[in-house]
Amino acid sequence: MKVAVIGGAGRMGRWFVKYFLDRGYEVIVSDIRRDEARIFAESVRAEFVEDNVEAAKSAEIIVLSTPIEATPNILEEIALKLDPSVTVLEICSIKCHVIPVLRRIAGQGILTLSLHPLFGPGVEKIRDEKVALVPICNVVSELKIAKNLFPEMEIIVVDAEEHDKAMALTLSLPHFLNMVFASTIMDEDINALKKLGGTTFRLQLVISEGVMSEDPSLYASIQMSNPYTIQFLEKFKSRADMLKGYVTKKDLEGFIKICADIRESLSKDKDFPNAYKRMYEVLKAL
Repeated sequence: MKVAVIGGAGRMGRWFVKYFLDRGYEVIVSDIRRDEARIFAESVRAEFVEDNVEAAKSAEIIVLSTPIEATPNILEEIALKLDPSVTVLEICSIKCHVIPVLRRIAGQGILTLSLHPLFGPGVEKIRDEKVALVPICNVVSELKIAKNLFPEMEIIVVDAEEHDKAMALTLSLPHFLNMVFASTIMDEDINALKKLGGTTFRLQLVISEGVMSEDPSLYASIQMSNPYTIQFLEKFKSRADMLKGYVTKKDLEGFIKICADIRESLSKDKDFPNAYKRMYEVLKAL
């Protein structure tokens, strides 16, 4: 069976190319970065095709690993040329813009899947990794196909609105927080701070450096394409201003109360009692 990975020269695209090659599929790679895509395809013994439509027409499964803003247009571009027997899946981290297009394509009789791998391209062991599935038309058949394609992964079914709201909290907000942290310390001597920094600083630095090593255009898309991002950034700013107010006024009672409220809320997480121990385990693993 042939799989076409459109956007196969990107980091996540390369992951999918290798994933399907390792499982015995024939893989076709296309990407607007033609030179990079050609070199990569040759290095892994995949087929390279310059045109997205030609790549899609040659495959039974089509994977779009393309920028959030570009994905709807690429779907529209290839849809008119596809045989109804193909399966088209996309992996955008924001779903509000792409779901209507997928539903129109499904109306042509083409099976469409909207997936979001809840892991990055650096993952090596895929067992128990999670993939979100946003239903398009028939959740039962779509879930069955997703499980067939990714049998070792946990498939989580979630609607588009709930998915994008969760991504504002689990992607947009952490990225934003770490960018602010990194921009605050960027004028300092990082190596000197590392010598003096404790557990919290060292872990935060690792996360921030990991975030800042990624493609900034991807992070811009995650921030700016999600309709829920702004409301949570406003909430973040409000809470930061409140905490700053307690510190500025040396309001010990207010500071302790907000800490107690936060701790009580976080204690609902079953892993909270072991959080401090796990923090040191993570640092030791690094």
